[in-house]
Amino acid sequence: MRTFFAFLLAAAVCNAQAAPYPLGTMTCDDIGAFASEAMTWRKSDVTYDEAKLKLEERQYGDPVEKKNLTIILAYVYGNYGNNWTVESAGNVMRSDCLRGRD
Repeated sequence: MRTFFAFLLAAAVCNAQAAPYPLGTMTCDDIGAFASEAMTWRKSDVTYDEAKLKLEERQYGDPVEKKNLTIILAYVYGNYGNNWTVESAGNVMRSDCLRGRD
């Protein structure tokens, strides 16, 4: 299981934005928390289109935040999300963010 999680983390990091991406007023913890929230939606049978509507209702401190959350939503509802739990989604995206901030 540890090897599987390491593989998922490596795959997400390699395929996610590798360069430091702007976060607006968000932190990497915020990014991870949103990924877990989005995975909770997916596990609760919220459709991708319904999840996108939820993003439209959010308040953003900076336009880049909506862009980042839209990308995360695509990962969660895409093939990566097929193998993630609520916790691992948050961990993977938080780690990716932190790696990009180094």
